[in-house]
Amino acid sequence: MKIVIVGAGKVGYSLAQRLIQDNHDVYVIDRSPERIQNLENTLDVSLVQGNGSDIQLLNEIGMDDVGMFIAVTDSDEVNMLSCSVAKITGVPTTIARVRDNTVAEHMDDEMRAKLGVDLFINPEMVTAQELLQILETPSAIDVEEFGQGTVRLMEFKITDDIPLIGQPLKEIKFPEGVLLVGVLRYGEMIIPHGESILQVDDSVFFLGLKESVEEVENLWFHNHSTFYKRAVIIGAGLLGRNLTVLLEQAGFSVKVIEKDFDRCEKLANLVDKSMVINGDATDFDLLEAEEIADSDVIIAVTDDDKLNLLVALVGKHMGIPKTVVRVGRPEYIMLMEQVGIDVVFSPRLFTASQILRFVRSGEGVLSISTFEGGKAESIEVAITSESPVAGKQLKDIRLPGKALVGVILRGDEAIVPRGNTEILDGDHIVLFALPESVSKLLKYLT
Repeated sequence: MKIVIVGAGKVGYSLAQRLIQDNHDVYVIDRSPERIQNLENTLDVSLVQGNGSDIQLLNEIGMDDVGMFIAVTDSDEVNMLSCSVAKITGVPTTIARVRDNTVAEHMDDEMRAKLGVDLFINPEMVTAQELLQILETPSAIDVEEFGQGTVRLMEFKITDDIPLIGQPLKEIKFPEGVLLVGVLRYGEMIIPHGESILQVDDSVFFLGLKESVEEVENLWFHNHSTFYKRAVIIGAGLLGRNLTVLLEQAGFSVKVIEKDFDRCEKLANLVDKSMVINGDATDFDLLEAEEIADSDVIIAVTDDDKLNLLVALVGKHMGIPKTVVRVGRPEYIMLMEQVGIDVVFSPRLFTASQILRFVRSGEGVLSISTFEGGKAESIEVAITSESPVAGKQLKDIRLPGKALVGVILRGDEAIVPRGNTEILDGDHIVLFALPESVSKLLKYLT
């Protein structure tokens, strides 16, 4: 499909990168010659310098065969205007990145249709919702759900006191209804097999029935955490504000530290119980005075990667059990994990995944999640009678690339398959795959 992206910033770059992997014909428009030059040196896309809302420029690109138009600049107004112009030219599907919560909240279907925007994406809200889900499961590094919550995928860290180390997986008695689908070791994602042996510092991914994955957590990982209810957030920008509101609603006791007084004032007007502190998060006297060491988790969400790492390490030194850090550059994720940060996340990857889910929805993809900076994906795919896997037993199916079928959703039933399990027309299958395999998988399955 021919896809036009307006905005070559962090989100636009990540999105273009992912769409290229899926073999889409990608055009990127941006005003900045520096950003265009950056993409020209790193990605195989068609590049246009200019204004994404310029109808003459769009016509020069050729909009007749564009299947999707995605505007992800830093300006809400530019994104909405660009989508409106694209819709006038006949583009069937438009997506706008909009960071103002009130726009999406007050825009009904009729207003969206008049504006010419099919989907609004709010990166900060998407990220805050993902973080809430992770924080509500404190023993996990990452958590995703499928099948309306009946299926769960959880990522855990292997420490030296977990009795899974040093023995082949085929000799470990795992609970019924769950599979170990991925192992991250030294930055490389591995699809494991029966002879695979877990090592200290591996990150492991379990996919299966919700209660079975929770049993895995209780058996081997639950003792490594407590339930979190006291959170300190560093940064009261859009992400910090959204996260504070969600955590307060979920029953957390929240303290927020922010240097900028105006940001503090904005947040204070949004919350009832949370404490908003105007100050410097690197000030040890302030941290001691506010008893930050009593927190269960410290979450650093400023726009400064180095500051986020610093305050998280300070929190770790003070004895805070869990550290969560936002990074603007996904290539820092592995580095930060290696120095002891528990959860490292990239809002641009969350946003790109959300948009990609919408792009792939026409290909039978119902849900998609990305792990460890794009090193693996989990996808939920609808199977039709035309799929080559319909009517076949799993043992007779040879999936292209590196992937595992973890769960089959059949009506209200969730099944962790065995070799003789048959895949039927109408089933939804949840797979765990390496990113370079996803395009081949979707082409094969749908």
